Amino acid sequence: MSRKRSHLHHVSHRIKHFLSIHISILNLKRLAFVIALVSCLSAGSIMLFTLFSTSLHELLGFTYLQVNFIASLSAIGMYLCLPVLGYLGDKFGPALLSLISIWFFCPSYFINSALVANLRSLPRTTANQSYVYGFSFTFCLIGLATSSLYFSSLLTCAKIYPNHKSLAISLPITCYGLSSLIGSQLLKLEFFRSESSDYLDLYRVFNFFGILYFFMGVLNFVSSSIVIVEQEIIFNGEETEESALLPDSSTSSLALDEDEESNVDLDDDLDLATQRSIIEPPNHHERYILFLKDKSAWLLLFSLVLNIGPLESYQNNLGSTLKNITHNVDLSNEVSIMAAFSTVFRLALGGLSDYVSSPNRKSPMCRIWLMVAVLVVGVIGQLGHNYLTLDNDHFYYILAGMNGTAYGGLFTIYPTVVASIWGIDIMGSTWGSFMVAPAIGSIVYSLNFGRTVDTQCAKLNVLGLSNCLSSYYTLTAFSLSVSLFLILFVWKGIWVKRGFVTF
Repeated sequence: MSRKRSHLHHVSHRIKHFLSIHISILNLKRLAFVIALVSCLSAGSIMLFTLFSTSLHELLGFTYLQVNFIASLSAIGMYLCLPVLGYLGDKFGPALLSLISIWFFCPSYFINSALVANLRSLPRTTANQSYVYGFSFTFCLIGLATSSLYFSSLLTCAKIYPNHKSLAISLPITCYGLSSLIGSQLLKLEFFRSESSDYLDLYRVFNFFGILYFFMGVLNFVSSSIVIVEQEIIFNGEETEESALLPDSSTSSLALDEDEESNVDLDDDLDLATQRSIIEPPNHHERYILFLKDKSAWLLLFSLVLNIGPLESYQNNLGSTLKNITHNVDLSNEVSIMAAFSTVFRLALGGLSDYVSSPNRKSPMCRIWLMVAVLVVGVIGQLGHNYLTLDNDHFYYILAGMNGTAYGGLFTIYPTVVASIWGIDIMGSTWGSFMVAPAIGSIVYSLNFGRTVDTQCAKLNVLGLSNCLSSYYTLTAFSLSVSLFLILFVWKGIWVKRGFVTF
């Protein structure tokens, strides 16, 4: 056992010993679950970047391309590190991810506030490139911290209740989506507003988040420590609730025989007695390598680049979109609407996907059809921007709701499908690997958006043409359409042949 694991387990056992004096095991599990959900409720400050971006542009002098470069670096930190974070979460437990979130959240936000204070003292011109790099670096670390806190909470919930995987996955995802709704309304308070304008006072905002995440990181560490200590009880407890069940009717458990079990180092290789998919070998490392060699995983990854990339860019650039192609549409309200629809559909689709795919139903339906429906909504939500005029932009909330539905729905159904195909017990490694897709997609589409706004919007607005983003949103709608057909191909062309007809 590594020194890192020894330290984590030592601290975790002390936390468990202190809590178990007055709290039963069942209530400890419930406490861990609730704290994990509360952590997700606060984890989404990075999704408020569209609110930060208007202040960065209007008050601090950043160009749209510079703002999107910063957003792209935040996506790199948030998503490209997830394969490593997921592997660490599976191997050492989610408590390590909680510590990582504290290490990077707090210093980064405090550094951001110092950078804002320095920029305020300078003449109002285009921001110096060194500040762009400074914000890019800190937001990259904030993205990493966000993923650490969120993924720690997600793994905690999923591993406490593995026999309710859709709901256990969708609840923290829903709370994470709700965090942007709460944050957008919270930042409407006068305390966070600049004294000289209606834009955010980023100095106060960044200091607030730096303090908040210190306390949330500590609470989340307590929650994830309970999972580490109570792992055997959680996964090998009463048959009616705690025992790990099959993902669905198309999978079966892979049990180790007695000779193999005697040779397994439970401390190093199999911390958790978990459920397994039929296509996976017992060993964690071998199973992950098999996953990486699976061509269907790479095709599914590419589909995620094509659909979540435009939606990530949309979320980061909602403020810029409203400023350039609408008239007097309130940004905070649209962020709240998008977050509300995202939140509702994360939770609804989590429960619905479990219901429609249940083998107990007379005619179960595959979750892929729900994914198709969500993508159709996303295509309409993106393409609808081409039909906006100054006469109908007061209906923009419909587009915000549709894009929020697509964003939240995809982030609920994708991990559930991944858990069904490759197993929930290595979900940290598998789903973490898929998170390179939002990073790549966000970078490509955000930089494309920034370049389009800086070059096309200024030119077309001078000519009196309001919709300067029609070419961009046509591209994103086409991208989502291609991802839809790619997903159907993976399901019908590969998974069905393996026996995954309904899952």
